[in-house]
Amino acid sequence: MENLDKNLEPLLLSLKKGDKIAFKAIFKMYRVKLFHFVFSLSKSDYVTEEILQEVFITVWTKRENIDVSKSFNSFIYTIARNATYNHLRSIANRESLKQELWKNLNKAHDQTQNAILLAEYQDIVNDILENIPTQKRSIFVLSKQQGKSNQEIADLLGISPKTVKNHLWKTLQIIKEQLQPHLVDTIGIIALLIASF
Repeated sequence: MENLDKNLEPLLLSLKKGDKIAFKAIFKMYRVKLFHFVFSLSKSDYVTEEILQEVFITVWTKRENIDVSKSFNSFIYTIARNATYNHLRSIANRESLKQELWKNLNKAHDQTQNAILLAEYQDIVNDILENIPTQKRSIFVLSKQQGKSNQEIADLLGISPKTVKNHLWKTLQIIKEQLQPHLVDTIGIIALLIASF
């Protein structure tokens, strides 16, 4: 047993019995050394003070389990090290949680913004469709909103699939040209619009 522990033995025996004076004496002996040890890991006066309180509360609550034949120094420094690492892990987890929450909030905000923009752009596209020839509008609606193939549209309207394809292409060009001045992110929103019809 170390000399320090030999000198501590009577105090530890008293502490095990719940002697508050022995506890205060051990607190005074270890407080400064433990402060420097914990501070070297936490780099914060406030955090160090919080951890020291936790360490000494643990010593008090586990006092009956203290083995005076083993190094008390190792016992108390192990408690301090574990408390510090637990605290640092907790901070890292909270920081990670905050970042995840912030990311999710931003994502939700972006999705809401995109949904609002998409609804506005769909209204504009609907206005554009109102002003194009009926056959082009019908082909566009059958293709993009009802999901019919070019062949099905051709059969329904009594025209060739190539005519359907040409009308669709021309209608998309008209929509792109007339929508462009309204777009914030032209490529992304056009893709969203085309996919949503």
